[in-house]
Amino acid sequence: MSQDHVSSEEGVTDAQIFAAHVSNMADAFWWQIDALLEVTDAALPEIEKLDSSHKVMSSVSRLTSSLTEESREKLKTAFRKCEERQQSDGSPSFMESMWEEVKAEPWGPAYMMHLHEALQRPPRAPMFLQSTTVSAVSAFEVLLSGLASQYFTVTPQALDAASRDREKEFSLRELKELGSIADAIDMIIERRVDELMFGSFSDWRKFFLDRMKLKFEDFAIDWEALKEVFQRRHVIVHNGGLASRRYLRNVAPRFAADIKEGAYLRVDPSYVNKAASELLAFGFLLATAMGRKLAKEYSEFFLNQLQKFTYRNLVKGRYEVVDKCSAYGESVSIDMSAQLIFRVNRWIARQRLNDTAVRAEVEDWDVRALSPRFQLAKHCLLGEVDPAVTLLRSLYSMGEIGFEDIIEWPLLEPLRGSDAYVAMTRTMEIPEGWHLSEVILHENPKTKTLHSRTCSLVQSNFRRKTIDQIDPSTALLCKRCKPSLTR
Repeated sequence: MSQDHVSSEEGVTDAQIFAAHVSNMADAFWWQIDALLEVTDAALPEIEKLDSSHKVMSSVSRLTSSLTEESREKLKTAFRKCEERQQSDGSPSFMESMWEEVKAEPWGPAYMMHLHEALQRPPRAPMFLQSTTVSAVSAFEVLLSGLASQYFTVTPQALDAASRDREKEFSLRELKELGSIADAIDMIIERRVDELMFGSFSDWRKFFLDRMKLKFEDFAIDWEALKEVFQRRHVIVHNGGLASRRYLRNVAPRFAADIKEGAYLRVDPSYVNKAASELLAFGFLLATAMGRKLAKEYSEFFLNQLQKFTYRNLVKGRYEVVDKCSAYGESVSIDMSAQLIFRVNRWIARQRLNDTAVRAEVEDWDVRALSPRFQLAKHCLLGEVDPAVTLLRSLYSMGEIGFEDIIEWPLLEPLRGSDAYVAMTRTMEIPEGWHLSEVILHENPKTKTLHSRTCSLVQSNFRRKTIDQIDPSTALLCKRCKPSLTR
C-alpha cells in the first residue's frame, strides 16, 4: 500500500482510512458478539422456564382443570391403565392406549390434541442456543468479508492477479451501466469478496496465507476447537444439528469420538461461550495482524486497540480471550510499557484460569526500576494487600489512578473487601461527571420538541433526556410548559 498517497479528503492518507475501517469493523464485531452473549444470559433463564414440564403441559393442565370431578377421575384411571400396558411386551404405544381410553368422552379429542402438541413440541433452549451459535459465526463472516474488501481496496494490483484466468471481467451491458473506473473497481472487489465468502473455511485460510502470509492457526485459542465451530455451524444450518459424514471427517478426533453419523450434536451454554471466545480472539487478532501488515506505520495504533479489547474482555471475565490476545500483543510490541501491560493482563487471566505457574513468574519479576503502577501490579498479583493499598492511596492522591480504575480494575480484585481497601474507598468521592442531572425532559420522537415531565402533552412513548444530553443551541422547547435547560 502506498504510504504517501493523500485521499480527496485533504490531509487524510489511504493508510489512515484503511486503519479506521479495519479498526471499526473489528470493534463492531466485538460489540455484536458481546451483545449476543448478553442476550443469551438474559433470555436463557426465561426460555428454560418455557421448557419446564409445568409450562409444556400448561395447555393440558388448563383443559384438565376445566373438567368435572368425574371426568378427571376417568382421566386418572386412563393414565394408570396406559402405564400398566406399557410394561407388557407387544403393547400399543402410550398415545394409542390413551386414545382408546378417552375417545368416547366429549372432551377426549380435544384432550388428545393438547397432549399431542405438548409432547411433540421441541424444547426451545437448544434451538435458541443453536441460533446463537449460527449468529456468532455469521458475525465473524461479516468481519471476514469486510477485511477481504479492505485488502483488495488497498492492494488493487491483487485484482489484476486474480483476474488473469477470467476471459472477461464485464459484459457489454455492465460496461454501459458503470459510471466510472471507480465503480468498475468496486464491482470487481464485490465479486472477488463474494467468491471468497462462498468458499469454505479452508479457502478463507488459504486466501489470508497466500495473499498476506497470515496463518489462521496463529490467531486461534484452540485451532481444532475453532475449526469445529465452523463445522458445527454447517451442521446446524444444513443438517438440523445432526452429525454428518462431513462433520465427522473434518473435525479433530476428540470431537468425533463416540459420535455416530446422524447423532444429535448438543449445544449448551458452555459450548456457546466457548465458541464465542474462540471467534472473538480469532477475529480481533486477525484484523489486528492484517492492519499491522498493510499499514505498518499504524502498528502502534492497532496494538493500542488490542489493549482496549483485551481489557474489555478482562472486565467481562473472558479469560481465555485475554490470555491469547495478551500473549500475541506482548510478542509483537516494541514498546516495553506496552509489553508489560499485556503481560500483566495475561497474568491476571491465567490466575483466574487457575494457572499455578503464574506466582513464580511474578515473584521473579523485577519491578524496582519500573513505574509505581507496575509495582502495584506485582503486589496485587501476589496478594500482598497492605503494601498494595498503601501504594494505591498514593497513586490516587497524585491523580495517577482514577475513581473508575479503583472500582473496576480487575487487577485490584484481591484487595476488594479487605479492611484497608474499604477504609480507602470510604474517603473517596464520586466524580462530578457521575452525578445524575436533576432536570429530566421528555422528547417527542416525531417533532423532537422537549417537554417538562409535568406537561399535559407528554405521552408514554416520549424519550427521557437529561439536560446533559441536550444541545441548548438547537433544542426545540414546548411553548406550553416552557421547560428550563438549567440544573
